[in-house]
Amino acid sequence: MDQIDLQILRILKENSRIKYVDIAKAVGLTEGAVRRRIKQLKENGIIKKFTVETSIELEGLVLIETDVAKTKEVVERVKKIGNKVFEVSGEYDIAVFVWAYTVEELNSKIDEIRRLPGVLNTKTLIKLKD
Repeated sequence: MDQIDLQILRILKENSRIKYVDIAKAVGLTEGAVRRRIKQLKENGIIKKFTVETSIELEGLVLIETDVAKTKEVVERVKKIGNKVFEVSGEYDIAVFVWAYTVEELNSKIDEIRRLPGVLNTKTLIKLKD
């Protein structure tokens, strides 16, 4: 990976929908060269996925206490519900960031987590402001 690849990554992080021709102009390459570099960055695992960033109305942190024998299984299932999942130390075993556009959507995701086999207890913290 060289400086041009780093420039391309910065541009894509700002706008993942930008056209290859616009990236090419910005970095001084042809469109084809940019296309090949992005393909290589994807194949090498540097670019994992292209995403859309939106303003989220609600953010919650769900702390989960699990049956110790089922923690790994719960982590894998929670990854399908939450946006970021961490195993943690202390009173709880897992911390999950959950993003939602409505209170109903947030409650639905929390209820889905609570119903998972191996979940013993949860505690939810809702972000009020930055």
